[in-house]
Amino acid sequence: MKKLYIVGIGPGGKKYIHSMAKEAIEESECLIGARRMLEVFDHLKKEMYESISTPDIIEQIKNSGCSVFSLLVSGDSGFYSLSKKITENLLEDHEITVENIPSISSMQYLCSKLNISWDDVKHISAHGRDINIAAAVMFSKKTFFLTGGEFGPQEICKVLCGKGLGHLKVTAGENLSYSNEKITTDTAINMAEMHFDSLCAMLVQNDDAVHMDEGLRSIGDDEFITGNIPMTKSEVRTISIGKLNIKNSSTVYDIGAGTGSVSIETALKLNYGRLYAIEKNEEAISLIEKNKEKFKTYNIDIIKGQAPECLENLPSPDCVFIGGSGGNLVQIIETVLRKNQSANVVINAIALESVNEALKCMEKFNLEDVEITNVWISKSKKVRSYNMMMGQNPIYIISGKGSGLN
Repeated sequence: MKKLYIVGIGPGGKKYIHSMAKEAIEESECLIGARRMLEVFDHLKKEMYESISTPDIIEQIKNSGCSVFSLLVSGDSGFYSLSKKITENLLEDHEITVENIPSISSMQYLCSKLNISWDDVKHISAHGRDINIAAAVMFSKKTFFLTGGEFGPQEICKVLCGKGLGHLKVTAGENLSYSNEKITTDTAINMAEMHFDSLCAMLVQNDDAVHMDEGLRSIGDDEFITGNIPMTKSEVRTISIGKLNIKNSSTVYDIGAGTGSVSIETALKLNYGRLYAIEKNEEAISLIEKNKEKFKTYNIDIIKGQAPECLENLPSPDCVFIGGSGGNLVQIIETVLRKNQSANVVINAIALESVNEALKCMEKFNLEDVEITNVWISKSKKVRSYNMMMGQNPIYIISGKGSGLN
C-alpha cells in the first residue's frame, strides 16, 4: 500500500508552511510538484519528480519504488489546486491512500494583508478558464481572482474598463509571502496600464454591487427610462423570460432589444452568464445604454446592427428572445440553430401574420416543444371613484427548442 499526501504549502514563503505539512514532507520518500515548490525542500535530499500533470503524477506514484509521497500544491490543497483531479482519480484505487493537508490560501493571505474579511468573497480562477468577469464583479462587493498565464491583473482590468467598470478599486498581490512581495491598490483604469509578475492574485471591490435578490423580482414598467421606442410590458416580459428557461450561466441573445427591458430583467438573473442586446435603432441603443447604467447590468453587451449578420461573431447562445426580426426571422433562426442546435427560442408577436411566420419557422427548423401563449393584459385605472380595466394589445408568445438535428 502506497501513501500520498497532498500538501498545501501556503502562499509560498517558508514561514507559512505549518508543522503538519512539514511532518508529511519529512515522512515522504518522494516529493512531487512544480519546480518553484520543490526547490524550497532541496535541503532534505529527497527524491523529486517535477510535474503538474495529473496522468504523469499518478503514473510516477504507481511505478516508483517509493512508498510515501508528498504532492506539493501552492496555497490551500482544496482551493483551485491539483488535489481535486488527483483525489478523484485515486478514489477507487485500492493500492494508494490519499490524505489532503490544507493550508493558507492566497485569498486568505491577500485579504489578511488588506485587513478585510474573506467570508463573503466570491473567488474565481482564471487558470485556463473562460470566465465572465463582468458578471462576477457585478453581483459581488468583493471578488478574488486567482490569475494565471496570459490572463493577469492588467488583462482583467482592461476587461473591466471595457465594461464601464474602470472606476472600481483593485488590489494586485505579486509574489505573496516571498521577499519580493508587492501589493498594489488602485482603480482598474490605472491598473490596466501597469505590468505585473506572473505569480499574482487580485481582489476587485465593488461597493455598488447588485444584490442577487434583484433577479428574483419583476421590474415595473415605470422603472425603465423610456422614449418613443416600443417596450415589452411587465407581465409579458415576465412570461417571455420564463419561457426562455435560462440558467444563471446562460448566454442569451435579445434580438430587437428596443428599450432594453427584456435585456435588463434577464441580465439580472445571469449571475454567471452574459447577454447580447442586438439593436439597429440609434434611439433604442441610447435607451439601452441608459437603462444598463441605471440597473448596473454590466453583463450586457450592446451590439449595434442588423440580425442575423451581427450574430456571426457572437458566442453560441443558449437562449434567444426575438422581440423584433426586421423581416429576417427565417435567417435569424437558421443562424441561431447553426450556432447551437439545441437553443431555446422565444418570439413575441402582435400581428397574426407574424404568428403565422413564426409557426412556419418552427416547423421548417424542426423545433421541439412548440407552444403558443396568448396574453391579453388589462390593468386597472382610477377614474374618479371607480377602477376601470384598461386593456393592452394582445401578445402572442411562441416558444420552442432546437431539436439538435438541424
